Amino acid sequence: MSILSMEVITAGLREAERIKAGFVPGEDDLADAPLLTDWAIQPLPAGLVRFVGFVSGHPLLQDGWITTSVVLAADEQAGWARTVSRYYRLGPRLGGYAPES
Repeated sequence: MSILSMEVITAGLREAERIKAGFVPGEDDLADAPLLTDWAIQPLPAGLVRFVGFVSGHPLLQDGWITTSVVLAADEQAGWARTVSRYYRLGPRLGGYAPES
C-alpha cells in the first residue's frame, strides 16, 4: 500500500468537484489513463469503495493485479472511473460483463 501525497489527494478532490458540477472526461482526459480489466468493486469502511483488477499502462505500476485508491466517481457505461490518484479506463468487469455501448 502506498501513501498518497497531499498534492495528489487535493488534485483528486478538485477533479471530483468538477465531475460533480457536470464535467465529463473526454478522450483527451483518458488518453493516457491506465486500462483496468477483470475488475470488481471492493467495499471499504465508511461507505467508500475501490477497485481490484488487472491494470495495463499504469505510469507507476507494472501490468498486473492491483487495488486502486478510493473511487471518487465512475461511469461504467462510458468506461471511465476517477480515483483519488487518477483516471482509469474501465474494460470488462471480472466475469466478462461489459456494458452495452
